[in-house]
Amino acid sequence: KYGTYTDPIYNIKIFNESVSLKSTTPNAKVKNVLNGKVILATSNPILENIVIVEHANGLHTIYAHLDKIAPTIKKGKRIKKGSIIGRVNSELMFEVTQKNYHINPMQLIH
Repeated sequence: KYGTYTDPIYNIKIFNESVSLKSTTPNAKVKNVLNGKVILATSNPILENIVIVEHANGLHTIYAHLDKIAPTIKKGKRIKKGSIIGRVNSELMFEVTQKNYHINPMQLIH
């Protein structure tokens, strides 16, 4: 869930910058939410497979914990809204920033 919540164990307020979207289908397609340009498509030990797409007006969408990145998704490639960027089996982490501020990712999901 995006936003501030109280940690149930430590009883401290935490701001969650992303949303976790659970897949109900194995190997589910993950689609880009807006036209843009891929600025990162890589793997890392914490976020696993990650794709970052840059859009107009300083907006960036971040897709992490992908099980696979689509073979056509490469840094520098322009992609359209609805393009398949990868696949996920269990859970996708989705985050949106605009000019270094986090915004609620659910505003971009239709």
